[in-house]
Amino acid sequence: MLEGMHFAVFVEENTNPTEYNYCRLRLKEAGARVTVIGLTRLKYRLEDYSPGYADVMIDELPQTSFDGVVIPGGLGPEKLRLNQKVIDIVRQCHQAGKLCAAICHGQQVLISAGILRGVKATAAWSMMDDLRMVGAIVPEGVRAVRDGNIVTAVFPPDLPEFFRLILRVMAEMTGRQVPSGYPDRLKSQTWGIVVDDASDSVQVDYLRLRVQEEGGKGVLLGRGVGKEVRLGSPNSEWGDLGWRVVVDRALPQPGVIASCDHDAEFNSKAISLRELDGIILPGGLATWMIRGHPGLRQLLQEMNAAGKPIGAVERGPKILVMSGVLDGRTITCAPQMKDDIIQSVTPIHYRDEPVVVDGNLITGRGSEDLPQFMQAILNRIRK
Repeated sequence: MLEGMHFAVFVEENTNPTEYNYCRLRLKEAGARVTVIGLTRLKYRLEDYSPGYADVMIDELPQTSFDGVVIPGGLGPEKLRLNQKVIDIVRQCHQAGKLCAAICHGQQVLISAGILRGVKATAAWSMMDDLRMVGAIVPEGVRAVRDGNIVTAVFPPDLPEFFRLILRVMAEMTGRQVPSGYPDRLKSQTWGIVVDDASDSVQVDYLRLRVQEEGGKGVLLGRGVGKEVRLGSPNSEWGDLGWRVVVDRALPQPGVIASCDHDAEFNSKAISLRELDGIILPGGLATWMIRGHPGLRQLLQEMNAAGKPIGAVERGPKILVMSGVLDGRTITCAPQMKDDIIQSVTPIHYRDEPVVVDGNLITGRGSEDLPQFMQAILNRIRK
C-alpha cells in the first residue's frame, strides 16, 4: 500500500524497543522506504539494552521530503525534542498535511512542534497532563486516536490499533486502497507463538502484535500457564536483561494421566490442535531448550499432518528438526545453523533467501526479514 512512499522514524538512547522495531518494520512491510534518524551517532542502546540503529544522523540528513513521521516512545523523545531539526521535520510534515504519528512518550516531540493545541490526542499515562496543559483534547478510555493527519497511542499493546489508524490516514491522503480484507485477514483465528526463556524479543513482539493487528489472537505457548519467561535480544541473548512475558497456554504434556490430580488439572489448560489456526516458532537461544519438549513435538506433527501453517524464524527451524516434519522440505534459517541443514543426512534443502515457503511451512532468515515473513503467512491464508 505504501510502495514508493518515504517515512522518517526517530531513534535515540533508551527508545522503547518494541515501538522502535514495530514502527520501522511495519512500515517496511507495507512497502514504504524507511529512514531511521538519530541525533549524534548511528547505534543506540534501547530500553532493554538491545541495540537500535539509525540510518543517518540528523546533521547529515540530505535534503528530502517525507510522506510522514513516526515517533516511538521511551526516554528517546526527551532528547529528540531538544533538536530544532527534528522539530522542523515534524512541523513541515504537519503543515503539508502529511502523517505525524507518535506513541507513548513520542508525543513530547509533537508538543515541542506546537501542533497539538485543540487536537484529540492520547499518550502514556505519565504525560496525559502534559497534553492537557498544551490544549490537546484527551478522550477518556481511548487507547489510540486520530485527528486529521495526527495519530497517537498509549503503549506498545496499542500498536495494532495505532497502525490501523495510520493506514487509514494514508488511504485517505493518497487515494490508495488498504490491502484486501485488512484489518480482518486473521479475524477469529488463533495463532500460537512458542516462547521460553531467551526467545528473541523482536520476533515475539512483532509477530504477536501483527496477528492482533489483522484481527487474530496471538497466544503465547510455553511450558506452563502463567509461567513468566524473560525474552532475549542481541545484547542479552540469555534474556538476563530482556522483557518479561507470561505464557498464555501450556504446550501439551503427553503421558499425564487424566484423573483428579493437580497435574491433570493443570494439563487440562494445554492448547490442542483444534484450537490453533497456525503456529509460529520465533528464534533466539530458547530454541536450544524448548526443542526437546515432547508436547511441542507432538503438536507440530499434528499441525503438519493437518496442513495447518507452521512458521519458523531465525533459529526457530531447530525445533522443526527435532519434530521430524522437515524430510524433503526446503527452508531458510539463521546463518548460525545453515550448515546443520546443508550437512544433514536427512533430506532437507537449504535456500539462502530471506523467506522460503514450502507448502504449509514458512521459514524466515531473521528479524529484519519479518515483514516479508508476515506477508508470506498472509498470502498462505489468502490461498
